[in-house]
Amino acid sequence: MRLLIFVALLLCVLCGPLRAEQQVAPADVTEIVVLGVDHSAQLINRRQQPAAMRAFFEAVAPSAICIERSPERVARNDHYEFTYEIQDIIIPWARDKGLPLCPFDWVPASEDSALALGIADLEAPPFVRRDAGFQGFLSFPDPRSRTLGLFFADSAEERARHREFYADYPQTPARDFPRRLFLYRTFMQARRIASAARNYPGRRVLVVVGVMHKDDIESILASYSYIRVVQPSAIASEPDEAAIARHTRPEDLAAIAVFNLLGTQWRDQNLDRAWLGEVVAELQRQKPGPESELLAARLAELEGTPARASLAEYSRIAGTAGDAPFSWTGVRDRSRLDSFFDPFGNLTVAQRASVEAARVHHALDEQEAAETLRLGLRQALDSDLKRLQLDAYWARYVIPVDRR
Repeated sequence: MRLLIFVALLLCVLCGPLRAEQQVAPADVTEIVVLGVDHSAQLINRRQQPAAMRAFFEAVAPSAICIERSPERVARNDHYEFTYEIQDIIIPWARDKGLPLCPFDWVPASEDSALALGIADLEAPPFVRRDAGFQGFLSFPDPRSRTLGLFFADSAEERARHREFYADYPQTPARDFPRRLFLYRTFMQARRIASAARNYPGRRVLVVVGVMHKDDIESILASYSYIRVVQPSAIASEPDEAAIARHTRPEDLAAIAVFNLLGTQWRDQNLDRAWLGEVVAELQRQKPGPESELLAARLAELEGTPARASLAEYSRIAGTAGDAPFSWTGVRDRSRLDSFFDPFGNLTVAQRASVEAARVHHALDEQEAAETLRLGLRQALDSDLKRLQLDAYWARYVIPVDRR
């Protein structure tokens, strides 16, 4: 009898709101547009670049934007390292337009993640990050990431890939926490979006979320009578070159060039070289100085400039840049040497030019000159943590494989 009463109460809780939703007038329905993204791919894909996203936002003209972060973290201005699209595109654009943000992510308590995975803080990077993957540097080895269109997540093929993951019940259930957590997290994301939608009857709300969540979120939201889900591709076309040019900012150019030319991305050789040439040339035009000079030298080296010529340019920049900082680094924790994509992300332009010069010295079998640069950098760093990280990353990313 107690079980029956419990089930009846549960059904009342779940079904009551649905009955109330049936009374919503068509004019009060909230239009939800879910843009699925590959986090930070705006930095390696010209079709998804920051300016393209801003042009799309203008076309959508939302009354609010929902972002993939929990409300309590957004209140502290605390975002995931790898969500470049949130902290560097969406939030500044929404602030400029005076639009409200609706945080909707959900994450487990630290006690739960510690119990299930043995890791209490899933966002804390290790002392030395891995090359890639979980707790590793972000790069995009899949060539598709460089060419997919802005609305790639709308396609049936992309949806099918993620539905397969949703339903992939493993042979060893004890290892199923990541999938189960993902599904529960996505459900809670959808519930928060649905709650936010009630505040905008008759208006349009844009949701930007990691592509894996999109299909499941839309399926859940489709059950609400006061919500109408509309695909981004049904509202706008991909922005053309003129629209992208209007929305391009110097900080976009710097971020794109730094991510591709100084981070771990270039090691995969999965680069849009033609686009990077355009980006660096425009950055040099709009913001000449040590930063653009270093990025131009790095691109020229990748394009075949002789080692001695590259070394001379890196050495010149290291000696003349002074304390000039980078326009964008992606660094979240200033006590560390690295960023989420670059082992040496928290250095000045001059210091980073010295790293590049040392790498060329090693390639020329000039170990003594490279070691002199390492010791100089080590002495200039302001903590033992950074010095130890420099040593670790130097051995991995500066010294050639055959000499480690």
